[in-house]
Amino acid sequence: MLLQWCNLTPYGTSKLAAIRFASPCRVRSVRIFPTGARPFAATPDTIARTEPEAFFMDVYFNAHPLQPSSQVDGKPKLKVPNALIPTVIPYAGGQAEFAVNMGADARFATRLMIVRGDFEVVSMAIYGEPVSEVIPVITAYEALPLPVTEPTPVSPALDIARSPDPTLLARQLLSLIPDAPPLNLVIRLMFCLKPPNDDWDLPEFPHLYSDLHEEDMDIDLDSAYRCLSRPVADDVSPEALLRFAEKVAEAISPTDNTRSYFIAGILSRSASQHRQLVRMLVQTVDLERVFDTSSLDEDTVFALLDASTNPDIARLLDNDWFRCASDSVHSLPATEPEVKRGIRRLTSRLRDWQLFEDTLSNPSGNFVAAARFLKDIGSEEKSFGIWLSCMTTYEDLAASLQDGPTLDRSVPGALWDSESTDASHDDYIGFVKAFVGIACVLAVYAWSDSLPSVNCRERTLGVLRLWQDVPGYREIVNHLLLLRQMTFRLECMTMDNDPPAMPGIHAENIILNLVNEPGCYLSPHFVKCIRSWQPFSLTYISEEERISLDHAAAVAEDGLSSAIEEFAKSNSSPLNMDRVRALRVAIVIIQHHVDEESGDLQVLQTGWKENVYGLFFRAIDLAFEVAQGLKTQFALSVPPPIEKGLLEQYLLLSDQLLRLIAYLEPFAVTTTRTIRRLVDQIYLIFTSTDMVLCNLSYSPSVYAAARRAKQTCSQVLRILSASSTTDSPKTRSTVVLRTLLQKSQVFHDDPHQQVRQIYELLTCLLPTPSDSSESVSKWVSSTLPIILGDLERLLYALDVDRKCELMSLLITLDDGVLDLGQWFISQELKHMSDLSRFVMEGQTEHLRRMSQQAVDRHIQTIVRLISPSPEHATLCVSTLSAIPGAGPVIAETMTALLSAHVYSESLLRLARLLSTDPVFTDASVQTAVALTFIRSVSVPQIHSDVVEAFERTRAALSAVDDAELTLDQLLWEFGHCLSAIAERMDDLQPSDLRLVLSTLFWLCEKLPSPSDLPGLSRDGWDKLCNAFGDKTTPETDGYLKVVKGKLTPIPDSFAPTRIIPQTACITIRDLETLLESSAPVPSTPKRKSPAQDVLGLVALSPPTALLRSPAISGLTKMYMKNDFRELRQTPSARQNTSRLPSMHVDVSVTLVSFTRTVTFSYDSRSPYIRSSSLARCRQSSSPASLITRSRRSHSALLSTSLSRRACKRIEATQSELRENHAEV
Repeated sequence: MLLQWCNLTPYGTSKLAAIRFASPCRVRSVRIFPTGARPFAATPDTIARTEPEAFFMDVYFNAHPLQPSSQVDGKPKLKVPNALIPTVIPYAGGQAEFAVNMGADARFATRLMIVRGDFEVVSMAIYGEPVSEVIPVITAYEALPLPVTEPTPVSPALDIARSPDPTLLARQLLSLIPDAPPLNLVIRLMFCLKPPNDDWDLPEFPHLYSDLHEEDMDIDLDSAYRCLSRPVADDVSPEALLRFAEKVAEAISPTDNTRSYFIAGILSRSASQHRQLVRMLVQTVDLERVFDTSSLDEDTVFALLDASTNPDIARLLDNDWFRCASDSVHSLPATEPEVKRGIRRLTSRLRDWQLFEDTLSNPSGNFVAAARFLKDIGSEEKSFGIWLSCMTTYEDLAASLQDGPTLDRSVPGALWDSESTDASHDDYIGFVKAFVGIACVLAVYAWSDSLPSVNCRERTLGVLRLWQDVPGYREIVNHLLLLRQMTFRLECMTMDNDPPAMPGIHAENIILNLVNEPGCYLSPHFVKCIRSWQPFSLTYISEEERISLDHAAAVAEDGLSSAIEEFAKSNSSPLNMDRVRALRVAIVIIQHHVDEESGDLQVLQTGWKENVYGLFFRAIDLAFEVAQGLKTQFALSVPPPIEKGLLEQYLLLSDQLLRLIAYLEPFAVTTTRTIRRLVDQIYLIFTSTDMVLCNLSYSPSVYAAARRAKQTCSQVLRILSASSTTDSPKTRSTVVLRTLLQKSQVFHDDPHQQVRQIYELLTCLLPTPSDSSESVSKWVSSTLPIILGDLERLLYALDVDRKCELMSLLITLDDGVLDLGQWFISQELKHMSDLSRFVMEGQTEHLRRMSQQAVDRHIQTIVRLISPSPEHATLCVSTLSAIPGAGPVIAETMTALLSAHVYSESLLRLARLLSTDPVFTDASVQTAVALTFIRSVSVPQIHSDVVEAFERTRAALSAVDDAELTLDQLLWEFGHCLSAIAERMDDLQPSDLRLVLSTLFWLCEKLPSPSDLPGLSRDGWDKLCNAFGDKTTPETDGYLKVVKGKLTPIPDSFAPTRIIPQTACITIRDLETLLESSAPVPSTPKRKSPAQDVLGLVALSPPTALLRSPAISGLTKMYMKNDFRELRQTPSARQNTSRLPSMHVDVSVTLVSFTRTVTFSYDSRSPYIRSSSLARCRQSSSPASLITRSRRSHSALLSTSLSRRACKRIEATQSELRENHAEV
């Protein structure tokens, strides 16, 4: 809201003015209006007056403390010194609004605003909101959604990637200049021909053209070259162009050593001129006779490099004779390195021109390579100007953009830095349009700055500054602004900016955006621009920021040695913005030298001169610092405050560090410990980037940095995993994968996110289908057996979808080498069998429910694997049938879930698969399938079909012998099933009722005598029988009598079957209870005596009794049952023995406990569990484990010199225990 409108006038000569607010307030912005402006539409009489047009204004706000409401009563108001918060406003004219950041601390506001500056009067509106003197107390937490930053769409006038004509915006900006020349002439003059200073003073300028109508026949190559220093008029006749080309051809002398230089220069200057001139020159001049092996020197090669940016010249030079000549020069040992570099660039440019023209019309072209061709062209002014002139004047090239597809979304990022090839043809055409449009706007900016035209220059800089905030446009603008001419103009505009001017403010903002990409420091012209700034000479950039930028520029100016010194510098304090910026510049310089020919050796030698060794290990240390800095920002605790923009710089620095590490790794001697440490840092960086991408409150630039760093993490891990210098079984891939998989065993953050991130990285490290079968087979045999244990733990933690996808990939890679599918299914069955004992009654509620969910996930996995749709379904089905004991495990699990009165969709799908494809013929499996189908009818949430359920039940039970039928279970299930059918009788058809009746008749035939039908009431039974009687046929007429005679309904109260939930809702307290360790095993209490050691027992007489010989048996005694424990209750008896009795007694107690469990808790007639004691027995110890424990206890007793009779007693007890177990 509007807080204050005022016309401020300084008081006397003090240059000071003040505004006092009626109440405390927080100021958000200050808006200044120029003279004559009417700021408010509701009050047209209000007219602003601001003089002079531009000035600096210092603004001070007093810090007014607010009192918390809890201190209103009883305590006086807090008094603080009258602190002033300063800020500076550079007013450059026009209507301008300046944001005021009063901080996030709500304890302070302001009541006074003081301004000081060289102004006579200023009209300003102050916006904000008033606040109360008392801070309200928050009594209840109110959940609010996180702020979501919605990107603001670019104005259609500025979104040139979607415009049919990408040059339209540049022509509109150019029209702001009176009597402006055409755009193509501006491009030639600004980038290609560079007119001398004298031409700018001529009245005919810029319409000064070359005179090709000379009749002098003695023209030589030098005069022809100088003649083309001015543009050729577009209306020149073809005859004049032909005569000029013929004169140039006649002037070539075989004995002239400079002919190749002048011809290359003539081609370079004509490349941006009239298209007919270029064609006539290449048709008239015999270039094969001009350019040979002896004439391709440095000047000629680089002149041809510029000329080849023209498509017509590139087609002519892309010939066998020229490739042969250039290859010969490149292969000569005496050729200078610069010439070799120029020949390589020339060869690439000739090839890339054809690639670029193909991508303009080919939807499946190589768009990334074509975009890199544009990046190379945009790095040099003359090549850039020639290409831009051809794209705007050559009709076929211009039409390919205008007639191309229209982009229906935002412009893609810089394709030249992209590693992926998923860009569409629409994306690529939009990218090229953006490149052409931005280049044309830069040409207009250069022209307006040269005149100068203040209005056009200010508008153009404003457009460039806006594009720097738009992803896709930002990368193109920043790259083209590094041209020598552009950096020089920015340097000039940031100097002597007092009073402030809007172009200077725009220039400082543009440079501040440029320095986010450290590659700009590779340009010596940009470094010179930064180093030329004087202290306190800038308008927008603060002095602290200027010092930081100057330090980074100094590192770049000093070269490689300074970069290595900065890189190796150790600092105990956390990384701040200045340090991160300097490190990024140092890494760019090192990487730039490494990429050059023999650059790695140069970097090493320079480091040795600076006494710096082990750049690779220093890079790992820096990666650790960055990873820790990122980790603190995404921990579960509240992160510490950091500088603005530091998170983005962390992400960009991590990307650069990892790329440098990947390049230096082959030259370093690494150990397993080093690789594990590096993988740890990469994992931390990867998780941090993933957290950024999952959060919606970050800016687009932070998203782009996180996405790039995340891709780099995956790439570097692949490089580390693929590189191996040894043939030992513990390969590099094994070390990387094991380190990564072990992260799934310890959780420091969100476990779900951590497991998902490990899965994502793991899938990136697996071999791809493009790898050779031999390498894949070698990887499987050397890596998988070692990581199998860690892989099993990760699979256990994954959700069903990711688990099945990962196993599908691994089974495909395995291809039967290790039979990985059988191992995986065996592990699933094992885990499912172990968990199935916890799903029934007898456990805590939360443990039981979580066990049921875990078992259900294992069932979902098995269903997913053996379903007909998956790729390896046949293999999994055959594997499942071949695993010993798989059928009983599945049957026990299905029966356990039914006994616990729980059900799920996956359980029903498993029963369908087992009934459709009879994998198992076991009676237990068929019975479990039948019981599952019957139970599905009584679960209303399943919506099971009665016909399907009874048909599949009858088919499954028909495969079971009569002796193996569990009739008690079938009666219980049928009773409750019929109860559910009786409630939805109206939904059944007569044929459905007849099917139910026939199934009941079949069951009655298997019953030896009349039986009870639990779960069905008498009313429900009568209702069913009446329905059966109404729908019977002559064939089923006798069924009803048999059924009524043998089945008697008995209602009972039972817990209804519930659906297993897919998610678990549990409180923190219940989770702690679930995870706490179990109670310790009872043991003999410790002796309560002042003496803490054995020698302190004063009752031992003599002390030599501690060292008794096994041969002495006079004092030995065998205790029966619990005699020994009873004797130990008296103080005198506790001091009367030399054995360790706790093991002796505890073994006896454990054995008795197990014997009682076996005797009273198991019913051998029914596989259903009647009591909860057996579940407790299974949880505590299995019979085999108890036998093993007793053997270990037996050995312990022998080591303490027990009597032989006691040993024999233990052996007899073990034999009795084995017999009881065999009976069970």
